[in-house]
Amino acid sequence: MKQSADAPEPRKAVFLDRDGVINQKLPDTPYITKISEFRFLPGVLEALAILKGMGYLLVLITNQRGIARGFMTGEDLEAVHEYMQGELGKDYARLDAIYHCPHEEFEFCNCRKPEPGMILAASRDLNIDLNASYMVGDSLCDIDAGRGAGVRTICIGSERHGDADMIFGSLLDFARFLERRRDR
Repeated sequence: MKQSADAPEPRKAVFLDRDGVINQKLPDTPYITKISEFRFLPGVLEALAILKGMGYLLVLITNQRGIARGFMTGEDLEAVHEYMQGELGKDYARLDAIYHCPHEEFEFCNCRKPEPGMILAASRDLNIDLNASYMVGDSLCDIDAGRGAGVRTICIGSERHGDADMIFGSLLDFARFLERRRDR
């Protein structure tokens, strides 16, 4: 299908998992339920600023089944995300969009990672070129969601999950890699 002259060009994006990529995971519970539990991982603010400066849309893609399990409400999650966005805004690194899945695993929705539904919805909503985009996560379900959506996959951490295209120790390492590649 040919694009009309007035239609905006599709944009590139970095889709980001939250827990373990943006913020520290809690040692005793899988759910961040309030602002006081939220801590950015080292280098995240700088990494997001680099990516934004390179023209990437920053889109959070996060499973939040703690809502379905009653550990938190949608309002609790929104408060955490508002806090996160406020802190990111101080470094000109606000996320362009946030998508979350509140469902339990057994609900078989199409939005819960490893399904690619949140990425595909963001792609439609924000006119994203999936071929020019990345999914960054720290688990197999993140990598599988990225693969299912047709984006390049980045695993954050010390071990590769699934068939990720690349692995980096941190989000900052990945951002610096893209920055160096661009400057060549």
